[in-house]
Amino acid sequence: MFNKTEKLYYEDAYISDFCACVLSSSAVDDGFDVVLDKTAFFPEEGGQSADTGYIAESRVLRVYEKDGVVHHITDTEPSLGDHWCNIDFDSRFEKMQCHTAEHILCGIIDSLFGLDNVGFHLGEDEVTFDVNGVLDRSQLDKVEKMANDIVFSNLPVEAFFPPQNRLPYMKYRSKLDLTEGVRLVQIGDVDTCACCAPHVSSTGEIGVIKILDFMKHRGGTRIWMVAGNRALLDYRKRYENIKRISGMLSTPQSDVSNTLESYIAESEKSKAELKVARLQIAELEAKLVEPTVTNAVYYFPTFNIPELIAFSNAANKKIAGLTVALCGVEGDYKYVISSHNQDLRAIAKKINVDLNGRGGGRPEMIQGSFASTLAEIKEYFK
Repeated sequence: MFNKTEKLYYEDAYISDFCACVLSSSAVDDGFDVVLDKTAFFPEEGGQSADTGYIAESRVLRVYEKDGVVHHITDTEPSLGDHWCNIDFDSRFEKMQCHTAEHILCGIIDSLFGLDNVGFHLGEDEVTFDVNGVLDRSQLDKVEKMANDIVFSNLPVEAFFPPQNRLPYMKYRSKLDLTEGVRLVQIGDVDTCACCAPHVSSTGEIGVIKILDFMKHRGGTRIWMVAGNRALLDYRKRYENIKRISGMLSTPQSDVSNTLESYIAESEKSKAELKVARLQIAELEAKLVEPTVTNAVYYFPTFNIPELIAFSNAANKKIAGLTVALCGVEGDYKYVISSHNQDLRAIAKKINVDLNGRGGGRPEMIQGSFASTLAEIKEYFK
């Protein structure tokens, strides 16, 4: 049984490399489980994903804590004894920026609307948090503005373990009912929250906070956000997308949405006109049909079901037997079968069984699909 791991990230969130002793290493399903006497690797905890990095030459893939002992899962097995370790600090710092930003946002939401933070996820790709009440865009815009004012004020961010006897008299936010070992993160006079994660030392290091999106979720609101370097990367990606769209539309970036809106309206109008024109073509094809006293099979490779129906409605009057209209490709033909003198529902099942098909409909018209070949279908209805 190991003593509890000394957690260097509590002492200094900015430690990026350190020397530690490998106390044990054992094979597990996804690598090796390594225990150090002390670590700066933050484990997956409190909704935040774990740090990655190296223990000597061994890559740290994930980190978790159990009973006060921090376990590092590595790709190769380091030897016992002292080793130089380093964390991927750029990733760590991004998470510090985002996590501190989340504290600021939740503190403001709590003070303005009395809503609690009931969920948080800080992963490698996105940051979300949940509050137990419904917020709209105008309210979140106000929260975002206040949060960035706090960033620009460059307030101090302090993390500490208050004396146990003082804790009952302190006001702080917490998702859990904690009674001991409580670590508080205090952001000026804006917010105090129980939290185990590393944070920046001043709000100015966050750079900028941006609320990306939100949705109603389990009676409350789920909010997507970015901050700091992730906000820069998000802006860069959005800028490149708008730049590409601007080039395709040959319009200034500032007018992209208006131009695109106009383009979509024209496109929808063209689609509607094309739909009408294609239905008219189907009806014209029906005019070319010669009257017959037998069944008749017609194949239109480019038609869709509505066009097959339009053709059948117009051609059916000339066909004494069944009017079979097909589209699609070999082995997957869509069909519309119509008749003005037979109850098609009575024979639909047999037709589908015989031609490996499925479908149904009304007495005068059925539709579905056949997995048979075109030659087999024609021969069947001959």
